[in-house]
Amino acid sequence: MLKALQLIFSIITVGLALYMMLTHNEQFLSFLNILLGLTMLVLGAIEWQKRKKTSAWLLFFVALFSWFAGLYRMTIKKRLAFAKHFLMCF
Repeated sequence: MLKALQLIFSIITVGLALYMMLTHNEQFLSFLNILLGLTMLVLGAIEWQKRKKTSAWLLFFVALFSWFAGLYRMTIKKRLAFAKHFLMCF
């Protein structure tokens, strides 16, 4: 089950990264970070089952950081759009 999830998330992540690289479109960068975090979470669960606790914890922390970066980028983009709209009123 976890191997299938790992394969699915990895294919989606690589596909989205290739699409962004070929089209020079950074619109989906925050979603890419979140998908990468999901992939790292699944990899951490696989390592946890193999009783490799150190690498599992490292992967969990990488997943959390990736989620934080993706969500932070989403909120910053909204704030910048609001500020730009607000400044255009003056």
